[in-house]
Amino acid sequence: MPDAEAHTAHSLRTGGATVAYTSGVPVSVIARHGRWAPASPVLLGYIRALDRWRDNAMRNVGL
Repeated sequence: MPDAEAHTAHSLRTGGATVAYTSGVPVSVIARHGRWAPASPVLLGYIRALDRWRDNAMRNVGL
């Protein structure tokens, strides 16, 4: 992997949570698997950030 030093365990946790959520995995399952508390502000922050992009009014404009 190029620039392996730039990738951390944090990158893997956030990336895994992101892919799981966009694939439809319930937040409770993601929290358990990532060892976050069910209402973890960190985990919920990742998900809210994804929802902001998902609910973007310009998503179907074709830019």
